[in-house]
Amino acid sequence: MFRYRSLALAMTAVFAAGCANYASYPPLEGTASTEQATSAPVPEVIATAIEWCVAREDFRSQQKPVIFSLPPSMGDEAHAAVAKQLQLNGLETDAETTNGIEIRSVRLFGLRGMVDMSVPRGSAPPQLVTLELQSYLFQPWHVVGSNRWRFNEEQLQRTANELQQASAEPGS
Repeated sequence: MFRYRSLALAMTAVFAAGCANYASYPPLEGTASTEQATSAPVPEVIATAIEWCVAREDFRSQQKPVIFSLPPSMGDEAHAAVAKQLQLNGLETDAETTNGIEIRSVRLFGLRGMVDMSVPRGSAPPQLVTLELQSYLFQPWHVVGSNRWRFNEEQLQRTANELQQASAEPGS
């Protein structure tokens, strides 16, 4: 009897590992297609990140409804799938996609994920945040780590412009 339970447990683990998601949005070469952005667990991961953000960040005094945008390659169907997930979890959303939480990228590694986002902070520049998420078999996704970056969008753009200028100068 014990032998069959061990075998069943091992088979379940192998099956679960074979079904694990490994994807990146926007897609990197050789990773998930944008059509997969509407299927589980992508909307759940993004919705969990947005819920964490709304609960912990001061973005427009907790504005209702929640406004968010996704990477352009994910499309309107993915936005609707995330909005539906947020509504199931009790957050009202809007079809508007500007001046809200901006999801920059989503990376899935089996039952672990990372979400990069830009969070509005009133008159201050948006805060760049990376969240690490975890799930277990038959359990919901939850945030296990966060990193609020010390640089902002303006600093990133300035650095990018300086690097482009330096590479265009003769003798470089």
